[in-house]
Amino acid sequence: MTELTSVGGMPWALASMIGLPVLVALLVATAREASQAARIAIAGAGATWIVVVVAAAGQLGDDVPQAGAYAGGGEPVLGVSLALSFDALSAAVAVLAATIGLLVQVYSCAYLAGDPRYRSYACIVTVFVAAMNTVLLADDLIVLLVGWEVMGVCSYLLIAHHWELPAARDGAAKAFVMTRFADLGLLVAIIVVGASVGSYRISDLLVAVESGRLSDSTITAVGLLVLLAVVGKSAQFPLHTWLPDAMPGPTPISALIHAATMVAAGVYLVARLLPVIAASTVTTVALGLLAVVTMVLGAAFALAADDVKRVLAWSTVSQLAYMFAALAVSGYVAAIGHLIVHGAFKALLFLAAGCLAHAVGSTAIAAMGGLRRPMPWTFWSTTIGLAALVGLVPTAGFFSKDAVFGAALDATHVQTGAPVWLAWLVLVAGLATAVLTAAYATRLWLLVFFGAARASRQADTVHEAPAAMRVPVAVLVVPTLLLGPAVLAPGWLGAQAEPFHLGIAVLSTVLVVLPGLAVWAAWRPGVDPARRLGRARRVLARELRVDDGYDRAVVRPVGGAARLAVGGDADVVEAYVRGTGWGADRSSWLLGLAQTRNVATYVSLSVVAVVLAGVLLGVLG
Repeated sequence: MTELTSVGGMPWALASMIGLPVLVALLVATAREASQAARIAIAGAGATWIVVVVAAAGQLGDDVPQAGAYAGGGEPVLGVSLALSFDALSAAVAVLAATIGLLVQVYSCAYLAGDPRYRSYACIVTVFVAAMNTVLLADDLIVLLVGWEVMGVCSYLLIAHHWELPAARDGAAKAFVMTRFADLGLLVAIIVVGASVGSYRISDLLVAVESGRLSDSTITAVGLLVLLAVVGKSAQFPLHTWLPDAMPGPTPISALIHAATMVAAGVYLVARLLPVIAASTVTTVALGLLAVVTMVLGAAFALAADDVKRVLAWSTVSQLAYMFAALAVSGYVAAIGHLIVHGAFKALLFLAAGCLAHAVGSTAIAAMGGLRRPMPWTFWSTTIGLAALVGLVPTAGFFSKDAVFGAALDATHVQTGAPVWLAWLVLVAGLATAVLTAAYATRLWLLVFFGAARASRQADTVHEAPAAMRVPVAVLVVPTLLLGPAVLAPGWLGAQAEPFHLGIAVLSTVLVVLPGLAVWAAWRPGVDPARRLGRARRVLARELRVDDGYDRAVVRPVGGAARLAVGGDADVVEAYVRGTGWGADRSSWLLGLAQTRNVATYVSLSVVAVVLAGVLLGVLG
């Protein structure tokens, strides 16, 4: 085994980003009490955050990766090398994941106070962060796949934390099945890469693409297979329905999954393999079209959703599509910038939703209303988060969304590899989605915080959440307000940032202010503005019955095939088994008829048999 070598002497930090959370998870699992588990989990998350920030400090703004490999003689073992690569991209996402992971651990100790499963919860959250760091650091696709799959298992366990609830069990199973199906794409892509490149290293794959060693068909195949995995992991159309159904999981888990880890991993992988994606027009167009459809559908479904967390879930689906759309038109910095900014304000919104649930006892919009006065801290935090989601000045969301629109506008007249028509489609769909986003965000804001209280008990019992829940929300307000210019600064990702477009900024601002004012004008206390949608509201509330289509096209045929297999096993295979047993039993019965159980009879028969044999031999002889 050789030592990990790297530029700048940072191997300890890279190894600790994975090893430290694993060690902390083991300590949490062996803790005797929930309070002890909470202290270990929070301290471990804090230590991991420090390690990540120290490692990332020298990488942001530098496009030279720090890399090394644990392998005998530096060579892969069975084709796999434990290679680590750490550059500006992985550093930025690692800081996001570590920060949200730390805040979620702090928040959860109060949110899940008294939960008998808290220890296992904290342990799995820690493993989740370790798996995400594995994906971010891996330069070998096999190692990346391990982290990718561990995240899937952790998400299943966390979504099903309240396994006594049918909705939690169903949501976890749905997420697991849909994402595992999509992950087959990544597995096959890795096999194709290994056969074509002769290595599973991401760096070797990128070199092979840039040098022209791979055929166009191979590049397209790898790109489409990776796209399948990403569509499942990041809940993009048509595998988008699992994410809203994952909401029965604890609210801080929704913040972790939706903001910093699992769904963000899909965007990260496309960004990491962007040269492969961009080298194939077919893959680029597929990515752009899926993103366009997803961003509009997600925002439209959010407009009619009746649960705070479900609104935020559809919002996540839509905002992730913004990032994929930016990558489709080569807006690398815009996509990652929006990923980081979205991670901040979406985590804020989910944790604020947890504060609402803690006070009201539910995340159903019908259970809320008039919460502005009894919960001023949560009101202002949520207001800032929703403003960033909409993209209002001066929040970070304004800058990151403008960068996405600017990247699409640039692609309409600058050669980027994406067809011009796709760039125009991304721009128009992005602006249309901004209109829908402003509408559903304003609706949510009004129904939750204004008007009369929906329940008589709210007047006396509603109060702010404990400090351990409020502080993480307050911390996230800072990047939600200030992070925009920083993540769009030139060179922070080792790449040129998209220029600021004043015209697009003004247009997008107008397009989000007007629908917000329209929703406000249509709102009356106790009346849902979504009623103005008429019959369209029922269609959107049913989410176009995509799940019904899956049920008819997949679930029922698979169920029928399963019943056929069971019937064949019972009526055909087991018939042979039962027939063999019956035949043996009947043969035994027939032989039993010759059994008299009398020793004298057996001896007499034996003597007769011997005499007959002798006579026969004499005659024949």
